Order: sequence, then C-alpha cells, then structure tokens
Amino acid sequence: VRGGDRDAVKCLFVGNTLEGMAKTWYDQWTTARENFTYDELTAALLARFAPEVQPRDVEARHTLALGTYRMHPNETIPSYQSRFEALVTPIADLSEGDRIFWFQRGLSESLAGECATDLMGRKFQSY
Repeated sequence: VRGGDRDAVKCLFVGNTLEGMAKTWYDQWTTARENFTYDELTAALLARFAPEVQPRDVEARHTLALGTYRMHPNETIPSYQSRFEALVTPIADLSEGDRIFWFQRGLSESLAGECATDLMGRKFQSY
C-alpha cells in the first residue's frame, strides 16, 4: 500500500470493518493490486456498493409507481394529503390530472370508490 503508514492503516481498518460480499470484494480487490491508496480504495468501494443516488423527482415518480405512498389504515385524510403533497412537490411537471389520479389511487379502498364518481354519482371519464 503506497501513501504512507496512515494510508495503510486506514486501508486495513476499512478491510477489518467489512463483512459478507463487501469483505470478499475487498479481499479480491486488494490482492489484485500491488499498490493503492485509501482514496482509491474508498472510491472503488463506493463505486461497487453505494446505491445510485436518484434526483428527488425520479424517486417520487418511483414511489408513485410502486404505490408505497398509499393511505395507511386509520390515517386521516389531512395526514394522507400532507404526505402526498410532500411526495409530489419535487415533480415540477406533474399535471393537475395526474396529481388527482395518483392522489385517488392512494386513498383507502372505501374512499377511492367514493372519489371515483362525480357529483351525480357517475364514474369519472377522465381526470
């Protein structure tokens, strides 16, 4: 390990803290190199194991698609609305129709049915 004793100690410390797949990767990565620095090690470790960071709007769209934002049992409508608004705020180009669609889709089953009709009791034809 080049970079002085401190670098070597930091690299060994990293190796001693890893477990499982990360430890196996570390062992293979370090033995395949004659020289490396702590910065090179951490960059390679992050490139291999750090999750990809997504922009907030992409994360929000993913949450909508998964449906994990849905109304919880015994949750109040204002509480659900607040969570929903916080979720969709990063999506700058979300149309009003899409906002209504996703809001309704996240409602509890009984409320979703009630909200799927217009004032005359007919099913909405569009959002």
